[in-house]
Amino acid sequence: MKGRRTVLFVGVMAMLGLVAGTFLQGGSLAQKLCFLIGAAVLTGIAYINKQKMYVMLEIVISISATIAFWDVSELWKYIIFVGAGIIGVWYLIQIKFAKEDKYWPIGGLGLLLIAAGLATSVAMHPMLFNAFLGLGGIFISIYSAVGLFYYKVKIAALWLILNIFFSLNPMMIVFSKLFS
Repeated sequence: MKGRRTVLFVGVMAMLGLVAGTFLQGGSLAQKLCFLIGAAVLTGIAYINKQKMYVMLEIVISISATIAFWDVSELWKYIIFVGAGIIGVWYLIQIKFAKEDKYWPIGGLGLLLIAAGLATSVAMHPMLFNAFLGLGGIFISIYSAVGLFYYKVKIAALWLILNIFFSLNPMMIVFSKLFS
């Protein structure tokens, strides 16, 4: 029981680090480090808890956080991020994850949308960037809510809370542009 509490505590700290990173100056070293460390830790937490969907999601986020340290063209970001998302979904299909979790396509769609958002230049395509990230976060939140409330997977609460916060700002931007 103590081990589970420790894992949960570390996961909460990683989640808080990621949320804190969203309030830091965009592109700053501090923000990049918050995202990299938080995503890497959540990848480990998901792996320890045998949460295959979250492992795939956090791998894509970790790749994004790592690539943020270099200047990579948008085309290569699409190839890398969407490619990693597709490989993650392909892996889940190959292991017949649907037998374990019939709701995984909700998370899979969220994973692909977040991957597309991470690849999209906010400067060149702000509406697409925010729509992809916001909708991806919403789908991951829904998937996490199903995991928490239907499957009783307590660790899903981390991703539920994180993705609610993650999707709020992008969706507010999308709605403000749509209705202004």
